[in-house]
Amino acid sequence: MTVDVILDIKKAEEEADQIVRSSQGDARTVLADANTQAARLLADASSDGRTAAEEKIYLAERRANAEIEKIKGAAAAECELIEKNALARFPEAATIIAGRIVKFNVDR
Repeated sequence: MTVDVILDIKKAEEEADQIVRSSQGDARTVLADANTQAARLLADASSDGRTAAEEKIYLAERRANAEIEKIKGAAAAECELIEKNALARFPEAATIIAGRIVKFNVDR
């Protein structure tokens, strides 16, 4: 039973790490897409339309940053939930472990 609790906690920590890594990868992809769009807009912009292109780039970057923040927020919320669930099981794990230590020392 102790091993199961510890394994559950370890699994929750690994899932949280995976979510963070995944979210960071998603954020990089969104930012790369925004940069690609920005580069394309600059290439297509004429000298007369440069101000309009810069505005579009600015808006694309704002949308990308908003999406990044949304992804980070969702990942953070999910990590907090996983951590909360894992922390809720710590007292049970500590009790089980302490019981086994006491039993081991008594049986000596």
